[in-house]
This record gives sequence, structure tokens and C-alpha cells, in this order.
Amino acid sequence: MSEPRRTIQADVVIAGSGPGGATTAVELAKKGKKVIICEAGKYHQRLGQSTFMLLGMMDNMGLTFSKEGTWVLRPKTAGGASVVYCGTAVRPPPWLKEKYGIDLDEEVDELYKEIPIQTLPDNLVGPAARTIMQAAQDLGHDWNLIDKWIRPEKCEQNCGKCAIGCPTGAKWTAREYLEEAKQHGAELLLKTKVDRVLTESGKAVGVRAKGPGGWMDILAETVILSAGGQGTPPILQRSGVYDAGQGFFADPLWFVAGPSNIQGSIYDVPMTAGEINAEDGIVMTDLMTPPTMFASTLAYAGQKGIMSLPKVLRYRKTFSIMIKVRDGLDGRINLDESFSKPLDYDTWWKLNKGAVLAEEILMKAGVKRDDLVQTGVMAAHPGGTVRIGELLDKDCQTPIQNCYCMDTTIIPEPWGLPPTVTVVAMAKRLAKHLSVPAEAKVAAQEPA
Repeated sequence: MSEPRRTIQADVVIAGSGPGGATTAVELAKKGKKVIICEAGKYHQRLGQSTFMLLGMMDNMGLTFSKEGTWVLRPKTAGGASVVYCGTAVRPPPWLKEKYGIDLDEEVDELYKEIPIQTLPDNLVGPAARTIMQAAQDLGHDWNLIDKWIRPEKCEQNCGKCAIGCPTGAKWTAREYLEEAKQHGAELLLKTKVDRVLTESGKAVGVRAKGPGGWMDILAETVILSAGGQGTPPILQRSGVYDAGQGFFADPLWFVAGPSNIQGSIYDVPMTAGEINAEDGIVMTDLMTPPTMFASTLAYAGQKGIMSLPKVLRYRKTFSIMIKVRDGLDGRINLDESFSKPLDYDTWWKLNKGAVLAEEILMKAGVKRDDLVQTGVMAAHPGGTVRIGELLDKDCQTPIQNCYCMDTTIIPEPWGLPPTVTVVAMAKRLAKHLSVPAEAKVAAQEPA
């Protein structure tokens, strides 16, 4: 006998409450749609308290590794990665319009005004970020302030807690859209994990999910999968789209750091300024992880890193630069959400080049050569696992009709840049598409 399941009815069901899911939820709820959002994690409170609170918002307490050993932090909380990102905003790459015909100018402009997105004012540029920026510019780098999803009037000087959950509400997170969606009637189901898409004759008719009360079928005319680069592919695989999760980028990164004689990077807004080298696919920016995580990343570097652990005690005056690189579409997301992600020759070339440049900048900023330390390699925001132009059309519809993806899975090519602006803009675009009556869509496609 099959396990009994309750049935819930909605217009739209969304798997995942991160930037993509929350944006489509609020836009469609405002249009009068009955929206149900399934979030596998909890609604964690007391943000910005400690590294241990941060790890509590991560899948497997942050101990997630590829088959090859690359460390990937995967948030699992209401609002997704936006709760613990650095609030960095980068506009979509030009090739998204040029190669794929996806014009997000209207949505991006809307976002920049709505939040608003802007660079930090002078009073919020900390001494470490300022010193590193000046050193980089003196060496000829195109190192400048970076756009942030941060409201300066709410931001506190010397806080530096963006990446462990902003305690003041200065940093925009997808939770703002979730709360607004709920005000318009959307329902958020926490600790509820979507297992598969329910289909009839090739069309999505809902999802099967498991929550605190057991299994349920949520029936809806539209399904949106926003469970993230690692979470969305297994849902599609269980739904018969077996190529989902084949190949993805992970934006590998590591840190070069060293003590100075002034206040360190830990007190700055992370990623205040930096350099984006689109040609080489290398991003360098000021960024210091919390001390417990800094110690972990050093230990992860092996014996040499372990020997550097005493330098963690000087973290209050440590300058740190993150090097993040654009990698290839290698690897595979498996059905159990385990994954393989090899780092190829080209990726290591970029990581090494970035580390050398970072060393030069830090020494120019006053760090002694013998005090420099280098962490192990981590990875951020895996994506491209269900790509536009392959498994998705321009509207992000999967091979299952009325089933869409809206998270980092959709990005068609590696790019090595923070994806939040692009994902939120794409979600706004999708919501507009779904709000157009079916008859109007057909009429628009017919020849004049």
C-alpha cells in the first residue's frame, strides 16, 4: 500500500525560496496568483551572531565537498544564498543579450532603483579596503568600488558581518520578497523538500514534496524549480529529465592574507572594491572570512596551511584578498545531491595568477612577504546545471511543459561573477511572461 498523501491546490508552486524563487513568488502573488513556496530549510533568526550560526544555515553544517575534495558552502535557509552573500551586485554579461537574445536592461534598471543598488559611500569604506584599493591602483590595477545590495543608512561602520547574516537589515536578501509575497497571500512551507515534478501528458501539474507532516502533492498549473545549482537537477532527474546536472561551473576561489599594522579586513563590508578581469576570468576583491572559518580554510590547505594557523590570532589586523575564477562546465550533480567537480589546468592557472597578483598588492599595502598565507580552494554559487539553450528555452521552460527553472542552474555559460542581479532580473522577466494570457502569447507568435 502506498503511503497516504494530502493534496494542496495552488496556481503556482515554487521549489526554493532564494532570489529566483522569492522574486517570482512576489511578482506572481501581486498579480493575484495563489502561490505556494516550498523551502527545504528553516527560517533562521539571530543573523550575524557567529560563524557557528552561519554553519547552522548551511547544508550538512557546511561540510559539503565534491568527490575530488573541493569545499562548497551550500546555504539551506529561507532566502537561500542571499542571506549569507556579500551583497555584491554585478550586471548581467553582455553575451546574454548578444548570444541568447535575452534583454534584461529593463529589469536590471528596475532593480537598481528599487533596492537601490549602489557603491558604498565614503564613510563605509573601511581602512583595510581603502588601503588595499590604493595599493592595487598604484600597481596599475583597475581596482574600484563595487556595486552593493546595501542600504547605507542602515549599515553600521566596522560591522563586517554581511556574510554571516546582516544584523541591521542593511543588506537586501530574498526574505524581503518572501515577506512581501506572504502579504499578498503566498504561503511559505518551511522544512519542505520537493522530490519531483508531477506530470500528465508531458505537462507539469504540480510537485510531490515532503514536509514536517509527511508527503504531499501540491497541484498547480505552473511549477518553478528554484532549489539551487545542486538542488534543482535531482528534482528534474526524478521527473525524467536525466541530463539535468550534467556539467556545471562552481567559481573556485581561495584567499591570500597577511597581518598589517592597522585595522583589518574583518571589519569592512566584504567585497567593498576589487578588479574584474573579464578576459582572464579572474576576480580579486578585499574579503576576510570570520576567524573560525579563516582557521578552517588554512587547515584545509594542508600542512603548510596548518603551520600558518598561529597567524589567525592576528586576524583583527589581517588584510585579505579573495581570488575567484571562472572555471569550465565539468562535473556532474548526482541524484543524491553528491557531485563531482574536477579543477582543470586552466582553472589552476587562473587561481595561481590571481594569487601572485594578490601577494603583490598586499605587500604594496604593507604586509611582509614572510607573513603572507594562502588558504585551500573553495567554491561558490554552483550553476549552469540546467542551461538555457540546452535543457531550457529562452523563457527558462524545461522539456516538461509549464515547468520552469529560476536559479543559478539557468546560466548558460561560466562567468565567475556574482549571479544575484542576473537571477533576480530573470525571475522578474519570467513573472512577466507567466502573467501574459495564453491567447496573447499565441497571437504574438503568429506571423503578421
